[in-house]
Amino acid sequence: MRCGWTMTALLPRALGQLAVAGSLAAVGLAAGCSTPAGLPPEQPLQPTFHTAVRVPDVGDYTAAELAAAALRSDRETAQRALRRMQNIDTVLEASQEPTTGLLTVSSDLVNATLDDPRHYRKATSELLDEDHVDEASAERLGRAVEDDPLKLANARVRDVYWAEFARLFNHVAEPVGQSIGNVAAAPYRLARSALLYGMEIYSREPITLQGRQALSHWRQFLARHPNAPEAEKIRGQVADASIRLNETQRDRSIDRARKALEGNQPRHAIVHASRALDYHPENSEASEILHRAGDRLAIEHTRRQSSLEAPSEAQDVAPPEARALALALLAPDADLERTARQVIEQDDSGPLVDEARFALAIAQIEAGDEDPATRNLVRLSEEVQRDPNMARHARMLLAPGAAPYLAFEKARRTDRWGRVRWVAFGAFANGPPRSALPRPLALVMEVPGMLQSAMGLPLRLLQWPWEPPLPSARKTAVHARQYLAHWPDGVHSGEVTRWLIDYERARGNFNAAYEVALAEGRPEDELTDLRESAAEQALKAAEHESNRSLQLAMLRRVAREFPSTHAGRQAGHSARDLALTSTATRIGITRGFLGENPEITGPGGLGISSVLLDGDPANGELHPEGVALVGGREIAVSFLAASGDEEDEPQVVTHQMNEAHFATLVSRLEESTYRNALLDEDIEVTPDAHRDQFIERARLGLSEEQDWRPGSDSHYVYRGVRERFGMVRARESILPFDLVLQGSLEDFTLGAFPRLHPPRKTPDAFLYE
Repeated sequence: MRCGWTMTALLPRALGQLAVAGSLAAVGLAAGCSTPAGLPPEQPLQPTFHTAVRVPDVGDYTAAELAAAALRSDRETAQRALRRMQNIDTVLEASQEPTTGLLTVSSDLVNATLDDPRHYRKATSELLDEDHVDEASAERLGRAVEDDPLKLANARVRDVYWAEFARLFNHVAEPVGQSIGNVAAAPYRLARSALLYGMEIYSREPITLQGRQALSHWRQFLARHPNAPEAEKIRGQVADASIRLNETQRDRSIDRARKALEGNQPRHAIVHASRALDYHPENSEASEILHRAGDRLAIEHTRRQSSLEAPSEAQDVAPPEARALALALLAPDADLERTARQVIEQDDSGPLVDEARFALAIAQIEAGDEDPATRNLVRLSEEVQRDPNMARHARMLLAPGAAPYLAFEKARRTDRWGRVRWVAFGAFANGPPRSALPRPLALVMEVPGMLQSAMGLPLRLLQWPWEPPLPSARKTAVHARQYLAHWPDGVHSGEVTRWLIDYERARGNFNAAYEVALAEGRPEDELTDLRESAAEQALKAAEHESNRSLQLAMLRRVAREFPSTHAGRQAGHSARDLALTSTATRIGITRGFLGENPEITGPGGLGISSVLLDGDPANGELHPEGVALVGGREIAVSFLAASGDEEDEPQVVTHQMNEAHFATLVSRLEESTYRNALLDEDIEVTPDAHRDQFIERARLGLSEEQDWRPGSDSHYVYRGVRERFGMVRARESILPFDLVLQGSLEDFTLGAFPRLHPPRKTPDAFLYE
């Protein structure tokens, strides 16, 4: 039986309609207001409830019979039930009564019992031409018709051809358009673009992303229709594309193996090289990488084995100075520095002089003499020929984590040099952009661009004082913090602290600057300035936090840590107000959403009077915040304030709904949201686990149990289309190209040219990357 997901569309509306026909059908909240600009506080909201009992009719029984026949794969019975459903709708329509609304989904269910997917798509296409198909069903059925493997494969093949044409066109149009102000440069730009295009063609994969998608659709078609007339031709296309797919996988594996070998990861290189040989057993490059990786692994294994072996020959007797140096290193009360200096002074070229210098550096580090210790370690790290072991130990103590000030100085010099290069060369500060061309050729091709960038030197000199820190300054800041953590009272702590405070100020991180200044005991006037700025920054961050629990914690922190500042006092007031008004959850339904979805505002939903949504404050009006589900079965309705100004605080009236009515409300709310998303591709239902949990608990009648744990609340807001996108929606152009207007103040160039769009990736493209 091939009923598919269509059965799930009919059963809730047919069998479910029959099962709950005798239950509560609609319970509505009717709220009205005749006072201008909202509802006065002395007039509470007066809800009105309606109950209606509905007895199953012949349409309900027919729908249940059709669904049961489809589940039994009884196509004849299902078709008879469908004809009966059509007759029922015809009679109801002739009597000017509402139809059952089940004809479309019933027809689709009968079509889903067809064995051949092609026959189902053909029948669905014919169903779409009938008048009774509603918009949501038409969208769903249209997607089913488009789910044709052969049609999808042909579309991806067209994408491949369009991508090739667009790439070639753009490589010609861009250099021509950029030469409007300098025609003499056109031949050079065209030649450069042609060279780049050739390199792209040479370095691209044998099969593109769209080609891999087409191959998958072809295979799917052959699996479904092995005896179709088109099958023989498609088998040839699959064979050709499979060869190119294997070549692509081989090239990717070789590239990964090469990178692993360069990164001294022979085991990874062996895995990827072996995989490449699975795709192409006679590939010479993969075999060479496999051989080299195996040799490296053997050498590594030999070295490990040798490190475990004890020397068989007798060792030379240690010099007499070794005992004194060893005792000075081991004894807790020994004078290590004096002993190490004695060893060095006795014989500055003796066998233990390097060990003595290393011990002296350790003693100086423990005594806080940073600079002498660093000089000794630098000198010792260069003595590789005489004692490689001690040189290796010295280099370990000069690593960034062990010698943070040395790393800080190096990173600061690099950052300063990078800023100078940016001022001098602009976009070419780090050389020509990476490309598939060899480095010397890429440099020659970028010479005209470098000359144009050099013309912008005066403008960059003017921008220099106001430019934010370069990304390379982050590394300097890391080493600065490491130094202050290791040497809070070190020789260079003042210098490092000043640099770090200036860096955090320049990038607008006043909280970090204040923490550094406070920890290092900076003057009070400097702390006062930073404290005010840090409090304002923390308050702004708290105000923009959407999670109420986290926002309350952030406000309390600002009020506790900055009590003497204006922002700290304001945070305290805000924290108190938020604690008094916070609820277990707050799922908002805006006025715009209510106006666009009458099934939510009508008698079966909230039962809100239409005068509250007519835009006239004179007869009462909902506030733009609309209605909120605030935990349990309680709702909060926001009305315009007495002033009629939407910017003023709304008047909020709360109401406790009964269980059946609330379950109906949240079900309709979720159904309308997903229906809107189905009809409008721009509407996206943002994932929210806590919202979904709240709705599901309300359906099951468990909404009374509220979860007050921090982070368990939901603050999702259902917004209308107008509120989401404004008056005019920013849609993509239907034209296949953009008109690019390109200019630069640095080199005073101007260009205009069309740029063709590449084919848009399908939603499942990530599966074929």
